[in-house]
Amino acid sequence: MKTKLFFLLLAITTGTIIAADIHVPTDYSTIQEAIIVANPGDVIIVENGLYIENIDFLGKAITITSNFIFSGDVNDIINTIIDGSQPTNPDIGSCVSFKNGEGNDSVLQGFTIMGGSGTKTYNPADDAYFRTGGGILINQTSPTIKNNIIKNNHCIAEAGVAGAGGGGIRMGFGQPIITNNIITGNSGGYAGGIMIAYCGGATISNNLISYNLATGSFNGGGGIYVDWEPVTLENNTIVNNHSGDKGGALITTGTTTIITNCIIYGNTATNSFPQIYKRFSGNANLTYTNIEGGFDGAGNEEGMIDENPLFEDMGSFLLSTSSPCVDAGNPDPLYNDIEDPLLPGNALFPSRGTTRNDMGVYGGMGTVEILAAPKENDLNGITFRYTNPYNNEGIQLISNRDTKLYVTIYGYDGKQILPEKEYPILIGKNNIPITIKTHCLLVISEGFKKSKTIKLFKK
Repeated sequence: MKTKLFFLLLAITTGTIIAADIHVPTDYSTIQEAIIVANPGDVIIVENGLYIENIDFLGKAITITSNFIFSGDVNDIINTIIDGSQPTNPDIGSCVSFKNGEGNDSVLQGFTIMGGSGTKTYNPADDAYFRTGGGILINQTSPTIKNNIIKNNHCIAEAGVAGAGGGGIRMGFGQPIITNNIITGNSGGYAGGIMIAYCGGATISNNLISYNLATGSFNGGGGIYVDWEPVTLENNTIVNNHSGDKGGALITTGTTTIITNCIIYGNTATNSFPQIYKRFSGNANLTYTNIEGGFDGAGNEEGMIDENPLFEDMGSFLLSTSSPCVDAGNPDPLYNDIEDPLLPGNALFPSRGTTRNDMGVYGGMGTVEILAAPKENDLNGITFRYTNPYNNEGIQLISNRDTKLYVTIYGYDGKQILPEKEYPILIGKNNIPITIKTHCLLVISEGFKKSKTIKLFKK
């Protein structure tokens, strides 16, 4: 507090506001308390820990960061958690909100964002309210969101609104910067990963968008949903997302989405169009992109390929050295990978090969090493295996210890189907006998420790 007092006295004597560092929980016990007292240019530095909050930037041009800003260590992202699962108002359930005119100098970086359920938000274009932005809500603002893990947010409760979606992020009516994030395991009625509405001119780059789910509202859109104004998707890896209707990877509505240097692969949809669905005369212009099944879009598809990406693993989705996506992006030097200073002419890891752009999240000048971190264990050393569509085979798991797991089953409308049940788990292989009658979400926890959400599609 002495540091803060010094800066306050200096501001009084000079008549100016001096940017300062504010530490949580040393100076203030919660992130929101720190935001309230922060001035433009301040940096709020949050120590490793679990922060059960639903925070609002309040229109301030400040940076909120974990210790990742100093360390560059992905563990500081994994271990600094904003958990929005206990909102004081159920209609304000986003973990982080930007809704007061924030610009690019309002920065969120270095966190795991989880447990959000979305915020009831008015959309003037539709003259209707939607529950949206499970993890992060961006409404009529343009903040910077970088170097975060946005996971296990579920925006599916449609009661009292026209629809619910944008499980990971909802960005609307602005030009936010969304870069170098892992967006995974989120769900929404539509737009399981990211909802992009009326954000013409925005560029979404170097994000890993994987394992997200749209249950099927407004045709679904498992990974990304683009509405009505053109945006650019550059060097993103969009993989293993699912839609309960169409557009497992992407829905583009009423506009032409520009897609370059991306990987779109392994996505699924219940009805049709597992990769991209063109809705209401929407379209996409793909260049130098690897898309499963190919694509007939608005452009000439220059540099487009349809080949197995040959990922090194299915957690980080790092490319193997023999991947056809290595050195296959746009050859213009503007898109080059970062050069390895020790090996001139070669790309710096996690890019591969020469400095020509690699397709996907690890290509181009915007990539960072943190996304190449190996996938963490499913639940503190417990690995789960299950099949989708699910036919009541049970959930298989391998545990590194004896413990107890607690399972609660929810419907896609957010309502609890069955009460929490306890299962004793032994070290080694186990089976949890789960019987379901419809599509559902399983929330599995180990007491007050981490939780994991599993999506099951009833066969």
